[in-house]
Amino acid sequence: MLFTTPQTLTFTTGFPGLPAADRPHAGDPRQRVRAFRASLRRKAQLKRAAEVIPHLPGPGESLHTLLTGYFDFALVLTCVLRSRPVPCEHARLATLSFGLKNTQEMARWLDEKLVNRLTLLCADFMAKASPKVYFGAVKELAEQRGQIVGSARCHAKVCTLAFADGLRLTFEGSANLRTNRNMENLCVVNDASLHDWHAAWIDQKVREHEVNQS
Repeated sequence: MLFTTPQTLTFTTGFPGLPAADRPHAGDPRQRVRAFRASLRRKAQLKRAAEVIPHLPGPGESLHTLLTGYFDFALVLTCVLRSRPVPCEHARLATLSFGLKNTQEMARWLDEKLVNRLTLLCADFMAKASPKVYFGAVKELAEQRGQIVGSARCHAKVCTLAFADGLRLTFEGSANLRTNRNMENLCVVNDASLHDWHAAWIDQKVREHEVNQS
């Protein structure tokens, strides 16, 4: 067992672009100021998010850490995606809920070619309780960028990343994509079989959503 930071430990297991509507108008100084401040906040949050996972676990290893609530889990994923020399071929995310900023962040992944394909699954409660956010994601990610967005009776918080060089990472924990000011646990596992298992049920749930919608 190796302690890497006061919050993070690693051990071997038996098996790791803004939407158009939100872009500031050139002639509106208030919009420019808000966009500038948001950019500064995001940079500060990215710096803190990068400290959550100081290194990725090796093959057959898992890394356990904590999120402090000062930034979105989606920003942790951004740091991981940017740290890799090759793009992520398919990112799958299951979350109870997400926010507008998360949609913007996922759109950036696609626009910056960090991710080639994206599947987002959230709870049907989220789709019903926050239709503006949910259908905003459908518009930005599915309709405008050709990705997959669905909802189902799902409370799981899981992300799988399949990289072009064969690396398969799974993120399991208590955190949704959005910030909630609570401490959350996070486990990152570098294991292809675990990745494939989670990827299969996420894909199945999305297909069920598509059938129900039709």
